Amino acid sequence: MNLALRRHLADSMAVDAMIGSRPRWTTIASARAVLSLEGRYLLHAGPPITERSLISLPQKNSMLMAILFEEWATDRQGAEELLMSGKVALYAAQDHGCAVPLADALSPSMQLLVIEDGSCPSRKSFSTINGGDGPVMRVGQYSENVLERLRWINQHLAPQLQTVIARSPIDLLSIADAALAVGDDCHGRTQQGSQLIAQALLLRAGSDGFDDEARRFLEQSAAFFLNLWMAAVKCCFLAAEEVPGSSVVTAIGGNGRQFGIQISAMPGRWFVTAGDAPLVPGADEQVRQRALGAIGDSAIVDAFGSGAMACDLAPLTAERLAKTCSEYGRAFPSKLLQYPHPQLLKSQAYRTGLDARQACRLELGPVISLGVLDKQGLLGRLDGGFFFSPLKPFQAALEALEAADAPA
Repeated sequence: MNLALRRHLADSMAVDAMIGSRPRWTTIASARAVLSLEGRYLLHAGPPITERSLISLPQKNSMLMAILFEEWATDRQGAEELLMSGKVALYAAQDHGCAVPLADALSPSMQLLVIEDGSCPSRKSFSTINGGDGPVMRVGQYSENVLERLRWINQHLAPQLQTVIARSPIDLLSIADAALAVGDDCHGRTQQGSQLIAQALLLRAGSDGFDDEARRFLEQSAAFFLNLWMAAVKCCFLAAEEVPGSSVVTAIGGNGRQFGIQISAMPGRWFVTAGDAPLVPGADEQVRQRALGAIGDSAIVDAFGSGAMACDLAPLTAERLAKTCSEYGRAFPSKLLQYPHPQLLKSQAYRTGLDARQACRLELGPVISLGVLDKQGLLGRLDGGFFFSPLKPFQAALEALEAADAPA
């Protein structure tokens, strides 16, 4: 078998494994109960943070919130001293089967969405519970209101969610399919998906599963589906790992400073570059000056074919993306994703299967729909924008793969 065919078959095998995954939301559980980690730790988006002095201010704020939530410290000064001392371990969430949005931080006592692969029940992935609108940790602000919301989500909402979801799992591909078919992109726009999830939960709950506050939250939280979809995609990516010779992307994201990817053949190895800020169409001077570099594990949903990469299915996303491409002289990688997904039948234009080889052939990486955060950690989310993935990580991954493939 020639080398080109062997590489094609490796990528096809990884994609087949990925699209064969059947992610289902099955339960809520604490990070301490489901992750193979001990002691004090925080999980964050994107590639590993190698120096604590490089932690972006929004991400640092969220880490301080998590430390206070865990009661490892009682005030900001104590939390900051603990964080910078190195006595709290920091891990890239995707290295542990998790995906967290934007500047979110995940700590041991937090309640997680647990996603199980119906095709392989031992395969599980996780995400934090989306905090809805208002003072939420994912936008990287430090305030008592953020801490109060964090406590409410984990101590009040989570037990009710667990009671209801335990009655029967929710298939997440069918939710995404229905949402995409009516104009969601399942990243920047998740209104339909969130409504469908709320309807499914309220139906299971009947009259006694949720109190009035929890019901209002579910009915009004337009982004609630995003964390579920991120975890579902992570589950699919886990299925595609460890295929020898495959360049299919199985992890991707930014930490505010760096942007990176992993590929199937080399799980756990990040290929990184500097992460510029997302581009915002018609951005004013404040947004341009204060925009943080790309941050968030939600990049995985675009790599899977949602978000900006699903613009053929989402007219409002397409309109805004076209304006961005025109304003900044950027090209959209229309031929980057080539595989239809057999479980997404209503959204027939959906394509998936990002691989480094195709990105390098086209000289275009995926476009990712990302929230734009204030790099000073004061204003939270400034706007929504688009991150045009640099080629460097894809090239580095392909070079490493070809070096490993070369005869001794």
